[in-house]
Amino acid sequence: MIKIHNIIFSVLMIFFVHKAFSTEVLEMYFAKNVVNREPVDVSEKFENTVGKVYCWTKIKTDSPPTYIYHVYKYNGKEMARVKLEIRYPVFRTWSYKTILPEWTGKWTVVIEDADGNTIREGNFFIIKNED
Repeated sequence: MIKIHNIIFSVLMIFFVHKAFSTEVLEMYFAKNVVNREPVDVSEKFENTVGKVYCWTKIKTDSPPTYIYHVYKYNGKEMARVKLEIRYPVFRTWSYKTILPEWTGKWTVVIEDADGNTIREGNFFIIKNED
């Protein structure tokens, strides 16, 4: 009987510890720039002459300091993994990916917590400039 109580206690502790130290994405935007910690020219579509696309996130965590990753994927291939420190319970942070003109199509950015768990995904598209 004691073993069953120990197992139940262990499972409950794992559940509560996991819930107690959560990290979540409150907001996520793609933009042409970030000025004064805010995204500028927000969109999900950018011309292939954009140069850079920024991924801006507002993160909430119960366990600062911690970190997250912005993982940029194109055609199923990881193109960049950016580690970003989260210093406060609610924290704005961003990264960018330099985009070559030939990299048209769908891009995915996966936001991962410090343990590598996906906490959010978003997509943006690079379209060919018609000029």
